[in-house]
Amino acid sequence: MAGAWAYSTSFAGVLVLDDVRAVARNPTIKTLWPLSTSMSPPAASTVSGRPIANFTLAINYALAPPDVRDVFVSTGREAPPGTADDFLRNIWGYHVLNLVIHVAAALALFGVVRRTLSGDRLRPTFETSATWLAFVVALVWLVHPLQTGSVTYVVQRVESLMGLFYLLTLYCAIRAAEDVRARAWTAGALVSCALGMATKEVMVTAPIVVWLWDRVFGGRRRLRWPLLVGLAATWLVLAALVFHEHRGPSIAFGGGIVWRYLLTQAGVITHYLRLAVVPSPLVFLYTWPIAASLGALAPQVALLAVLVILTIFGVARRHPLGFAGAWFLLILAPTSSVLPIVTEVAAEHRMYLPLAAVVACAVVGAYLIGHGLFTRLVPGSRLHHRTGAAVGAVLTIALVVGLGTATRARNRDYWSEESLWLDTVSKQPGNERARVGYGVVLMSARRFADAEAQLQIAVDLDRADPVAQGRLGAAQAAQGKLDNAITHLERAVALRPDDVDAHRWLGQAYAIRRQDALAVSHLMRALEAQTDDPELLSHLAEILVGSSDASVRDGARAVVLAERAARLTSRRDARTLDILAVAQAAIGRFADAAATADEALRLARAQGNHALISELEYRVSAYKARENPRPPR
Repeated sequence: MAGAWAYSTSFAGVLVLDDVRAVARNPTIKTLWPLSTSMSPPAASTVSGRPIANFTLAINYALAPPDVRDVFVSTGREAPPGTADDFLRNIWGYHVLNLVIHVAAALALFGVVRRTLSGDRLRPTFETSATWLAFVVALVWLVHPLQTGSVTYVVQRVESLMGLFYLLTLYCAIRAAEDVRARAWTAGALVSCALGMATKEVMVTAPIVVWLWDRVFGGRRRLRWPLLVGLAATWLVLAALVFHEHRGPSIAFGGGIVWRYLLTQAGVITHYLRLAVVPSPLVFLYTWPIAASLGALAPQVALLAVLVILTIFGVARRHPLGFAGAWFLLILAPTSSVLPIVTEVAAEHRMYLPLAAVVACAVVGAYLIGHGLFTRLVPGSRLHHRTGAAVGAVLTIALVVGLGTATRARNRDYWSEESLWLDTVSKQPGNERARVGYGVVLMSARRFADAEAQLQIAVDLDRADPVAQGRLGAAQAAQGKLDNAITHLERAVALRPDDVDAHRWLGQAYAIRRQDALAVSHLMRALEAQTDDPELLSHLAEILVGSSDASVRDGARAVVLAERAARLTSRRDARTLDILAVAQAAIGRFADAAATADEALRLARAQGNHALISELEYRVSAYKARENPRPPR
């Protein structure tokens, strides 16, 4: 109930940033069978190398209403009426499954904490309170605003789903040591661990955490080597997936980046700890500069060093706090140590599981302090127990309501791309990636001047960013500032020759200036990467058939491209058919041109496209008279 209340405002969250490639433009989620398709996520996406997460997205796609399952944009300049409602009907299922995963993870956390506190090692202290303490830990963890990045941001299901498998692995391992059905629980731990390895790479530390739990809380029981060896064997699953994974140039080495990245993470982890206590401000996409020297982060490095030393000492002495510290540090280690993920130095979703250790320590610590105080201050064991329970309940309710309310408010930031990017820019004015994201959203709303202002700031912040250069050029081209636009777009393709969007916009800019050879060159580069883009095909065909440059004009090639565009639009786009008719007439196929133009005319009339109707009526007559009304430009 608490989870449903806290995240009921998440169901209207839009798809943003990595969601686009991993969900909206992911062809592998459009079929559940064969598994070789639904578990083969596309390269250079958040789900790359993570087949289980991709498969759950395919389940969502299959369960969505058939008439709206491809509606992934809520609004847009050309979106027909009712698109927003169709989007909500489609996307709510993705959000519901994210919430189900999160609640299941909270229940698994409850089981882990409860059995840890009621186990042989801690039973004398927590025997009567283990269940309620575990409930409070799971409840606070469930509604904490720091979790919104892993729950409301659809693609970060990879984090929460991995977290669920991680917790289930430990829970099943604990039950395997306590229950008569040890083999069944052992099998559950192995299956959960393998599924987690196929969900996200952070799962690599799960076998180590199980070993540490046995060491700290297992008492004098011997280490369960068959279980530990089986869990370690699941590393083979992860190794195979990492070997075949293609997510793009997110990891960088060289130039001392490993050491500097490690130093930077001292500041990042300190920031995470602060957000665990005071979850504000929350930032959707961070820009975090890589540390230049040790001196710049000396206090944070010292704090982290103390935490590491105390953790090692605690584990060596088999102290429960040592396990909590190891949980926190080990789960953060793959992304917050010597593996330099330069495209995402800091991300709040990485605290999904580590937050559990912080919450558990806070809740159990508060209980021990409160219990000690009430034992001294309130006479009579029954009275101090009741008083302490009442105070604890009031404080828990107040905390959960406060955190849940903040979570509900944070979810509303995801209701539109514009609000989410504006929120990010306002919290990090120097975040050039957020400026680019905000600028792109403003462009889609045709607020080109506002978009140019944001993108110009992004370029000023980082002139070597090809994305910022390209988007700025596109915003300027949309306003007719072609000279400035071409300068920035040329810079973008020089910095990143495979930037498809930059080539497309540059080709369009050159086409407006009638520099058709350059226009065709860049549009063809874009077409090589987006072979089934009907708009791109139509634009190329239009230039090839209408160019005044004889070296560019190619009617036969234009017909091929336009016919392909017509097939891709199921011959339901009047403008595409018009271009095809022009191309057919250019090579003397007047009968075909007349028939195609007449087909386009019927569509234009049905769609109420009055601007195109008069043009098509004139051209149909001309084609029937074997005349070409459109000479080269």
